Amino acid sequence: MEFAIPLVSPFSLDHTLDSGQVFRWRRTGEWWLGVVSGGAVKARQGGDMLRCVTSSDRLDSAFFTSYFRLDEDLESVLGSISKDKPITEAVEKFYGLRLVRQDRWECLASFILATNANIPRIKKMVAEISARFGRAFEFEGETYYAFPTPGDLAEATISDLRSGGLGYRAPFLKSAATAVNNGQVDFEKVASLPYEESRKLLLSELFGKKVLVGVGPKVADCALLYSFGKDEAFPIDVWMTRVISDSYPRLLSKPLRARLRRDGRARLSAKEYETVSRSVRRHFGRNAGYAQQYLFMAAREPGAGF
Repeated sequence: MEFAIPLVSPFSLDHTLDSGQVFRWRRTGEWWLGVVSGGAVKARQGGDMLRCVTSSDRLDSAFFTSYFRLDEDLESVLGSISKDKPITEAVEKFYGLRLVRQDRWECLASFILATNANIPRIKKMVAEISARFGRAFEFEGETYYAFPTPGDLAEATISDLRSGGLGYRAPFLKSAATAVNNGQVDFEKVASLPYEESRKLLLSELFGKKVLVGVGPKVADCALLYSFGKDEAFPIDVWMTRVISDSYPRLLSKPLRARLRRDGRARLSAKEYETVSRSVRRHFGRNAGYAQQYLFMAAREPGAGF
């Protein structure tokens, strides 16, 4: 299926797909190739048009308008977060970057794999488990693989998962897949709740044991931001800790500022994460997640100093 989507508000396909949100897209010449919702897509932007070629009629213009959130007022969102010099400069540099509305299971599973891994390694792990456990299909003469379902991964052995390069993440992924497959996690309920409650649900325990083993505050925030529409979520990793420490020190306690000055790669405790998260979300408001994404992009720039 081939179609074009008129772009009536700001959008940058390059910034959006290169921002660390998604792991199944790659740039080839003027096209981006991706595997989305069990199908394949080629996409490229030319001026005010987004052109797509897809493997399925289901992946149509309405689907990608929703996926890239093209029907939302990005200018209003960016205006609401542009409160100071660091974020204003990041918005100007990466103008048009949008949050992507991803499949909930794939997003959660991918960020479980993302723990302590850089983006190339995350992409490799996601591609490997898709090739080993996902459904194969053809598109333009090439073989692609859908992301494995919770059932696919619940049935896999931990040994098989580890052989895909997952290492210590293998039991975490299998545990999450089993919990989702067994109905212990209700994604519709997570989506329907306010941010704070939805986050508690992803981090909840059942009979004294975590339901989603391997899902901590940062993974939960990533899933909520990138697939559940909780735009106030502000995932905090080592990159963002350094950004906040350097650009927003007033949002941190004095003891934490001192510790971060001593060790620029220090990790936040669970309690510190909660405190910093609340402080940053109060500062940026209901679109704090957009601020996080723009600041993350700026921090990754060569010579950014973070």
